[in-house]
Amino acid sequence: MQMRFTACWLFGLFVFGSARAEIPPQPAAILNKYCLDCHDSDSEKGDVNLDALAIDWTMEKARELWEHVLDASEDGLMPPPDKPQPTAEERQVLYDWLDAKLLEHTPIGGTLPRRLNQPEYEQTIRKLLGLADFKLPIGFPKDTEFHGFDNIGEGLLLSPPLMEAYATVAWEIADEIYPPKKPAPKSTTRTAMPEDMVISFSASSVRGDALRLASRHPNIMRSCTWPSRIEVKRSGVYRITINGSTFKPVSDEPMILELTARDVTASDRSNIDVFRVIKEIPFSTESPKAVTFEAELYEGQTVMMRWTNAELTHDGKELEKLMRVKLAENPRYLAAWQKAVFPHGKPKGPRVTVLRGANGWRIVKKHMADPNLDMSQATMDSEMTKALLVAFRNGKTNIADALCHNYFENGPSLELHAVTIEGPLKIVDGPKDLRRASLQEKIAGSKQGDLCDEAFAREALTNFLPRAFRKQVDSETVERYLAIAKEHWAAGHSFDEGMHLLLRNILISPRFLYRALGTGKMDDHDLGTRLSYFLTQRPSDATLIDLGNRKRLSPAWVLKRESERLMPTRPTDAFVQSFTGQWLDTALLPEIMPDTKFNFTPFYIDHAQKEVSYFFAEMLSKNRPMTDFIDPDFTWTSPLFAKNVYKLNIKHKKGKDRNFGRVELERGGRVGGLLGQSAIMIATANGVDTQPVLRGVWMLENILGMPPPEPPKDVPVLTPDTQGATTPRELLAAHTKDAACATCHESIDPLGFVLENYDPVGRWRERWPKSNAKIDPTGVLPDGTPIANVVDLKKWMVENIDLFSQCLAEKLMTYATGRVPNYAERSEIKSIVKKNHENGNGFQDLVLALIESETFRTY
Repeated sequence: MQMRFTACWLFGLFVFGSARAEIPPQPAAILNKYCLDCHDSDSEKGDVNLDALAIDWTMEKARELWEHVLDASEDGLMPPPDKPQPTAEERQVLYDWLDAKLLEHTPIGGTLPRRLNQPEYEQTIRKLLGLADFKLPIGFPKDTEFHGFDNIGEGLLLSPPLMEAYATVAWEIADEIYPPKKPAPKSTTRTAMPEDMVISFSASSVRGDALRLASRHPNIMRSCTWPSRIEVKRSGVYRITINGSTFKPVSDEPMILELTARDVTASDRSNIDVFRVIKEIPFSTESPKAVTFEAELYEGQTVMMRWTNAELTHDGKELEKLMRVKLAENPRYLAAWQKAVFPHGKPKGPRVTVLRGANGWRIVKKHMADPNLDMSQATMDSEMTKALLVAFRNGKTNIADALCHNYFENGPSLELHAVTIEGPLKIVDGPKDLRRASLQEKIAGSKQGDLCDEAFAREALTNFLPRAFRKQVDSETVERYLAIAKEHWAAGHSFDEGMHLLLRNILISPRFLYRALGTGKMDDHDLGTRLSYFLTQRPSDATLIDLGNRKRLSPAWVLKRESERLMPTRPTDAFVQSFTGQWLDTALLPEIMPDTKFNFTPFYIDHAQKEVSYFFAEMLSKNRPMTDFIDPDFTWTSPLFAKNVYKLNIKHKKGKDRNFGRVELERGGRVGGLLGQSAIMIATANGVDTQPVLRGVWMLENILGMPPPEPPKDVPVLTPDTQGATTPRELLAAHTKDAACATCHESIDPLGFVLENYDPVGRWRERWPKSNAKIDPTGVLPDGTPIANVVDLKKWMVENIDLFSQCLAEKLMTYATGRVPNYAERSEIKSIVKKNHENGNGFQDLVLALIESETFRTY
C-alpha cells in the first residue's frame, strides 16, 4: 500500500525543527495500514489526525495524542471491530515504539500550584495559630472536585470571590488575636427581678414578689437560675447585691445560696461543678435581706444561683431515701402517690412520664383531696409501696420535677427577690484576654527586656514566617513584611494594629495559601509538607520541620521512618475519611436519602459509612494483602445491620445487636470486601433504583483503572428505540445496537449487571423490582473471561489483583501529589505494584513504596 503520510500541523503538535523525530518505518507502515483511513488530515475522525512524518515529543499535546493511540491499540479499541485488525506482532511493534518514546520524553512531575483545600486550610490555621476550634464560615466557597478529588492542582483555582473570602476570614482571625482596642468601659448598674430570671424545667418558679428554688441537683437546668438579660461585656471586678429570704424553713439551719460565674454560652445541660464558685451566702430569715459583695466576672459571664443545701435532689437513690421519710409521715400522701403512679391499682406498669412538673403535682393533690381515696395499701411494707419506691428511683427526673412544685407551694424554698450587678469597678484579665495573650505569644513570642517594637516585630517575623510558609525564608522577605508594619505605625497606628495588618497579609499570601511551589525534585521542607498533608491533612510537625531544616528527610530510610510514624491507624483519621469518601464516592451518602420503601434510616446511613472507614483503616494499619480489598476473611459491622442488609446472622448477646465490631467471614462469598458493601452500593445508585451503567463506569474508573473514554460527539442525543424492553438488560441491549454506543458498553455493562443483585442500599435481591423478572448478572469481562455472578467477578479480580492495585495506587498518587500521574509516572507505579506483589502485596507496604518513589518526591 502506498504510504500516505504528509507533513502537516495538528493543532501545533507536529513541527519541523531540531526537536522533531521521524516515525520509524515499521510503526509508520502499521499506522498507514490500519489508522489513516479514518485519522488522516482529510478525515480526522474523532478530531484525531495521525498523518505526520515526524513528531515533536517535547510537546505535551503530542505526547497526550500518541499515548491515546497506544492505549486504544493495547486495549483493542482501535481499529473498530468492523475494520481489519493488526496482528499481535504488529500491535507489539507499535506498543514498543510508543512506550519507549513516551518514557523517554515524558518528564516526571508537573503539579500545578496547589492551593490548600478547605480541610487543609482549617487544620493549618488551627495548628499555626493555636485556634483549636477554627472552622471556615458557612457559605465559604467550596473547592472544585477534579479527577475525583478536591485537592488537585487543576481544580484549586483562586477566583476573585474566593480571594475576597480568604481576606475576610484573615481579618476575622486577626480580630480574634489582635482585637481592636476597646474604649474604657463606664460602670453600669443592672438589676434583675424575679420575672427576669431564667426558669428551666422545674428548677425555679416565680411566686408573688420572689423566685423560689427547690432542688440542689448538680445539673443546672434542674436546680439553677440566672439573669436572662445581664451579660458582662468586659472582664473586671463587679459589685453584686443579692436580695433573698427563706420560705417556710423546717429547721434553724441557714439556707445556703451558692453563686457561680456562668458563661452565657454554656449548655443548660452542664453540671454545676464546671463553673467557678464566687460566693456562698447563708439566708436564715423569712424577711428579705440584701447581701453585697465584690467578685471577678469575665467577659461573656453572668451570675448563676443554686440552693446548695436543699433537701430535694433529682438523684434516684437520694430521692428514694427522702420519699421514704415523707411517705412514712403521711399515709394519705403515700396513697395519693400510689394512685398517681399506679392508676389501675396494681403495682406494675407505673405511669411516670405524665407526672412531670406542675401537672404531676396537680394529680397528686387531686388524689389527696379525694374523700374516696383508697388507703388500703398505704403502709410502708405493702407491695404497692415497694413498687412505688422503685418507680421513684427509676423515674427520678419526672418525680423530682413534680416534687419541686410541692416545695414551691409548701416550702421549704429559698427565695430570690432581686439581683443587682454594678461595674466594672476595675478591669482585670479574663480567660479570653489570657487566651489572646497566649495566641499572640504563639505568633510573636515573648518580648524580652527593652526590645523596641521594630526589633520585636522583626524577631517575630523571623520565627513565624517559616512556620506560616512551611519553609525557610530569607531576610529580604522578613524586611519586606516588616516594612508593611512600619508604614502602619508611622501613620499613627498602635503596635497591635500593625501586627493585625501583618497577620492579615501573611494569611492571604500565596506562600501561605499554596504549598510546594517549585519544579524538579522537592526540597526537604516541601517533601515533608507533601508527606504530612497526604497522611494527616495537616502541616508538618516539629519533627518534620527539624528534618527539613537539617536537610535530613530525603534519605529513603528516614522518609520511610517518618511515613510509618505518620501513617493513619484509626477509622476517624482525616486521611481515611477524606480519601475513602472521595475515591469510593461514599462522601455523597449524606446527599442520598434512600426511598422510604427500603426502610434505611439515617442510623443505617451513618453505619454504612462507618463500615468503609473501619475496613479501610484495618487494611492500612494491619498491612493486609491487597486481595483482602476484594475477598477478605473479615468485615466491620453490627449484628443488626448484618441481618437487615447482608442477611448474615451474627451471634451476639441480648440487647447488643447494635454493637459495631469486627466480624470474621469465610472467603469466597458474596459478602465482604468493597464489592457489595452497602455504602458503595448506595453511592452508585440514586436512592430509588440501581443504574447498571453508573455502577459499571464506577467499577472501571475506581476499581479496575480502565476509565471508558468520553462519548464521541457524533453519538445521537436521543437514545435508540427501546420499545418493548422490560428489564435494564433489555433496555441497554436495545440502546447498544447503535454502533456508536456498543464499543464502550461492552466493557461497562457486564460490570454493572453483575452488581444488579445488590439493590440501592446493598441488600441482596434475585429479581428486578418493576418487571419481577429474574436478574441476569452474567457477562463477559474486558479480557474475555465469562462470569456468572459477583462471586465469579471477585475470584477473577483476586487472580488479577494487580489491576486493582494499579488503580488504587494511581488514585493514592493523584491524591498525594495533586496531579494525575502521566505516562512515565504510571510506569513507575506499575513497577512498584509488581514489586510489592512479589514481596507480600501488603497495602501499607504499597503506600510506603509510593511515598519513596520519584513521582512522589517531584513537584
